[in-house]
Amino acid sequence: MNIKTTLKASVAAAALFAVAVPVAEAGTISNGNGNSVTVSGQINKAWMYVDDGISSNSAIVDNDNSGSRFRILGTGKVNEAVSVGTALEVEFQDNASNNFQVNDTNATGGSTNFVTDAAASNTRANSANGNSGFGQSSFAQRRMEAYISHKQFGKLSIGQGPTASDGTAETSLNSAGMAVYGGATFFSDVNIRTQGQAANTFATKAWGSEYTNFDGAGRADRIRYDSPSFSGFSVAASAISGGATDVAVKYGGKFGGVAVKAAASYVTLANTTYDSQYVISAAAEHESGLNIRGHYGARDVRSGLTRKDPNGYNVTLGYDASLTSVGTTAFAVGYNSIEDMNADGDEATFWEFGVVQHLKDAGTELYVGVNIAEHDDATTTQYEEILGVIAGTRIKF
Repeated sequence: MNIKTTLKASVAAAALFAVAVPVAEAGTISNGNGNSVTVSGQINKAWMYVDDGISSNSAIVDNDNSGSRFRILGTGKVNEAVSVGTALEVEFQDNASNNFQVNDTNATGGSTNFVTDAAASNTRANSANGNSGFGQSSFAQRRMEAYISHKQFGKLSIGQGPTASDGTAETSLNSAGMAVYGGATFFSDVNIRTQGQAANTFATKAWGSEYTNFDGAGRADRIRYDSPSFSGFSVAASAISGGATDVAVKYGGKFGGVAVKAAASYVTLANTTYDSQYVISAAAEHESGLNIRGHYGARDVRSGLTRKDPNGYNVTLGYDASLTSVGTTAFAVGYNSIEDMNADGDEATFWEFGVVQHLKDAGTELYVGVNIAEHDDATTTQYEEILGVIAGTRIKF
């Protein structure tokens, strides 16, 4: 066989293979024991601008609303009723938006300054050229778990992963979540400035210490049980490493042209300040695209501590429009209020506005979000308002 004939045969075989293998299966691998492995992830990068009332700065960031990550999922079937699975998910947020500070450009002299933020409970490096080097310097674990699932009896998971209450404050049916998060700002490490403060003087209290959406116990090492769905209802519970426990109830359904979702959770907290935390959230969307969501949550202060229970709520109105064939264009505006977060008399409010353009065939979102926040407390101190803008893209693979 001559070279020309060999090349023709190779091209024909490659074309046949390309037609025979669907693109959707490109991320799935099967091994010898019958289990399959799926690889996926996302990159979420943005430009962020913050004006803290006295100074301003901007940076290229990784949007902490849904940070850059990749995952490896394993699945297998024991029989028609029983399946098993694993999840390994890690993130790497170079220049994480939640770690950005307006004074990051103060790093000078070619050295690296390590700034510890007690409110955010993490340490980051701010490099000498300003807006690079904050955020993570290594991979962070999100999920490392195994599970066994039965169609009739439910699912049991063990390891690092979402607790039963994780996400129960974030029930939503709108498509603008990348820009309008609902209860948490994207500038959480930025310091709250007092009126009249010198431009190069920064306090130690961060905006993130005054805001929360009371969203359960997050991700942790736990044993978790999820029930099957009964008429749209499901129940989940976790026993969390360290002593905390949680339980959650969720619902999803449709009434005529209106889709509805709801969730509620209760967490027993293993710390010396709070006994427990609870939250309830709900969302509805009309088939026209008009939607609404909201949540209310609180923490119970331990008996003997003479202070009020922190509490807060969110209300978000949205519209998912079909303005173009490339995908949904989503608009949303939200209002958030949190009281007594760290001391009696604390009050923090913020508005959030956003628009997200979905490119459905490319797994891509283009977004712009704006946060405007205010803070007050029981003292006579007056605080500056803060403005934040974020614009970027999340691309899933």
